[in-house]
Formats: sequence, C-alpha cells, structure tokens
Amino acid sequence: MEKLKAIMRIDSYSNGQILLSVEDWSVKSAIRGLIDLCESKYSSYIRLEMSAPYKARTTGAGSQNNLIWALITEIAKKTGNELEDVEQAAKERAVKRGYPFKQNKITGQIMPLSMTKIDTQQAGFLIDELYAIAAEYEININGVN
Repeated sequence: MEKLKAIMRIDSYSNGQILLSVEDWSVKSAIRGLIDLCESKYSSYIRLEMSAPYKARTTGAGSQNNLIWALITEIAKKTGNELEDVEQAAKERAVKRGYPFKQNKITGQIMPLSMTKIDTQQAGFLIDELYAIAAEYEININGVN
C-alpha cells in the first residue's frame, strides 16, 4: 500500500491518545481504507510518521529551488561533473542532515527523494550540503543566488 500523506488538525491530546480531524473527503476515505486494512491484517497496529506541516520547498525567483540549482550548476561547472551527478551526491550527503530517502528493500541502498517531494526544512538541508561541497572544492559561490 502506498504511503498516505495528509495534514490533519490536532483536536485533543490526553493520556497518550490523540484525536485528529480532517475535512477533505478523499483523505477521510483513504484513512478509512487504511484503518480497515490495519484492523484486518495487523491486529489494529499502524505505522505512523509525524512531523510539523512544513511548507513545500519554495520555487520561483529568489526561491530555495533556484538557489539549489544555481549551486548545483556552479559546482558542476567548476568541477567538470554532470549536473545530475552533483545533485545526486549532494542529496546522498544531505541524508545525514535529515534529507528524506527511501531504502531499497532488496539491496538496502538508500535512495534520496526527488526535490519535488521535499519541504522547506529539507531543502535547507540540501542547501547546507551544497555549501559544504563548494567549500571542500574551494569554489567561490559569493553572488550565487
């Protein structure tokens, strides 16, 4: 089953019990299906990942996305590497900072997620790692934005 991501409102929390609510009917339906599956196959246990509802990474002029690609481009140009190689290396290194990834169940290898799936905090991890890579290669990135 595919992971479900939704932003929900915390209505109450007391003594280890949390009450969440959501207005979107498609989310309600997906949650009902997940609950039915968990009740029938997993003794009513569910795996839950929670975080604050960070905004998606910014795009457009002056955005995190533009800065990421400007840094990747500058590093690639100065090192002679392909853009995709710099991007992949930065993502892999940013995992230690908290950049999201999935793990191949067969090989155990981690695969960093696409930048289209990250939030502002995770984009910040990638930007920090790109600055670190630039510093390691002594690349002057002043004015890159």
